[in-house]
Parts: sequence; C-alpha cells; structure tokens
Amino acid sequence: MMYRTDVRSRNFSVLGRAPLSRRRLLVGSLALPLTLLGCSRRRSSGQQGVDLFIGSDGDFLAFRPDELTCRTGALVHLTFHHAGKFLSARHNWVLVYPDQMEAVDKDAEKTEGVISTDDPRVLAVVPMCDKGETMMTEFIAPAPGDYPFFCSTPGHAVDMNGILHVTE
Repeated sequence: MMYRTDVRSRNFSVLGRAPLSRRRLLVGSLALPLTLLGCSRRRSSGQQGVDLFIGSDGDFLAFRPDELTCRTGALVHLTFHHAGKFLSARHNWVLVYPDQMEAVDKDAEKTEGVISTDDPRVLAVVPMCDKGETMMTEFIAPAPGDYPFFCSTPGHAVDMNGILHVTE
C-alpha cells in the first residue's frame, strides 16, 4: 500500500523552529538592504548641532574661554561649569543681542541677577549655579554677528563677559 504525502502540508522546520512564512521571508530579505541604504543617507536639511563648553575661571571673575564661535542656524548645546573652589558667589551665563548687555545687566540688579526668559533682549540663559555645579542650555544660533554674553550676578558683568561669534 502506498501513501501519498502532500508536500505543502508537511512541516519542514529547521532545528525545531517553525517554518518561515512568505511574508517573513520577504521582510527579512529586504531588511538588510534597506538598513544599509538608510545608514548611508545624509541629512538633507542639515541643522547642525554644536557643543560649546564654558566655565568660570576658578574664583576669578572671568569666563574661560571668553570667546566662543558657532555657525548661524546651528543648534547650540552650551554647558557652563562654575569652577569656583573657595568663594561662594553664584554665576550664570546670559547671551544677549548686540548693544543690550548693559541694559539687561542693569535690570538684573533689581532681581538679584535673575534673568527673565521672556526678555526679548535675551537669546539664551544658563540659570544661576553654585560653585562646582554644571548647567546646560540649548538655543538656535542667531544671524551672523558678535553677541555679548555675561554673568548677571550684580557687579560681575564688568569683568565676567565675552563674545559669541556667529559665522555664516
């Protein structure tokens, strides 16, 4: 007596695994080429990100470095570190439009150095921090030009200031 076996109904599992369906086989065969294609693509609209680091100069009233540079339109990730060891003065980092530093600093004296994030003269602010602390902020670099930054703790801006150079 002869038994007829239908090949389509047999389970041809490999090493005890379930058989691959056509859909899984198709998806699996396309996954590697599409992954490689996606990995080789470049950003088409490139908003570049830039990481900038600035700190207070130990217990002196100064920033190090006191000049920073980035390209216009860049997403800037700025990290500020209060490097003081002995003095307890608080510091921050405030970026303003050209010719606005003195006016913003004068207004900050009335609020013990606290800067409002709603102030239209201000581009970015790192909040006040104590010695040893590190704070961060993000902002989009403005149009090309030179933008002043300073510490808004009352009396610090005279010595603790610098320039962000924004290039094309």
